[in-house]
Amino acid sequence: MPRYFALLLIFTVSHAQDDDFEWFRCDACSAAFFKINRTLVEKQLLRRASVASYEFLEIVDEVCETMFTKHEYGVKQHEGKKYLFGPGVTDHIPGQGFGQMGMGDYDKRMASYCKMFVEEFGEEKLQQLFWEQRQINHTQLCFEECQTSASGTGAQSKTQRRPRTRSSAVEEKPKPKPKKPTAKPAEPIGSSANLEKTLALLPQFSASQLRHLGEAVLAELASRATARAEL
Repeated sequence: MPRYFALLLIFTVSHAQDDDFEWFRCDACSAAFFKINRTLVEKQLLRRASVASYEFLEIVDEVCETMFTKHEYGVKQHEGKKYLFGPGVTDHIPGQGFGQMGMGDYDKRMASYCKMFVEEFGEEKLQQLFWEQRQINHTQLCFEECQTSASGTGAQSKTQRRPRTRSSAVEEKPKPKPKKPTAKPAEPIGSSANLEKTLALLPQFSASQLRHLGEAVLAELASRATARAEL
């Protein structure tokens, strides 16, 4: 059973990210930096002669952890798709769909995305940007994320590789190829370690996903019980 359970969890995670949301990456990014900027302005940091770095970061952490509530953000549904709405979020289907608040775990997802985007951009870089431009422009920071309606959970890396430079006078000697490290044998998918990892993913599932998962596990158990009875 552990092997089947692990395979089912891995399949569910890879094929059911963010349910039927459209533009979730873009909207979560926009909401995150919009909230951070508004909070920093409301606390009047720009009027102070100096602000400790730790204080700035504490404000950012507080925004990500506490300010994405179902009182301000909701979900609009239209033609089988879901769209976020709330402060800092663009209305992708103006005049269409119906909105509601309180359904699902989108608030927790937005909080996780906020932390992800802050880490991806860099806390120190974000602080420097705020002092230089006197604001954090969410449209500017989320430009790449809002080029697509994708709703994947992984952050897109914005780090570019440095171009290699070669001297025109001295030709580089080819370096010996490093030996490939011996690959460690893959851990069996039914091992206790993998089972613990998959169980840790359960809080990320929606109620409908958990119900579907439970039904599949019960069906597998029933099938095995029938097979044993026939022996």
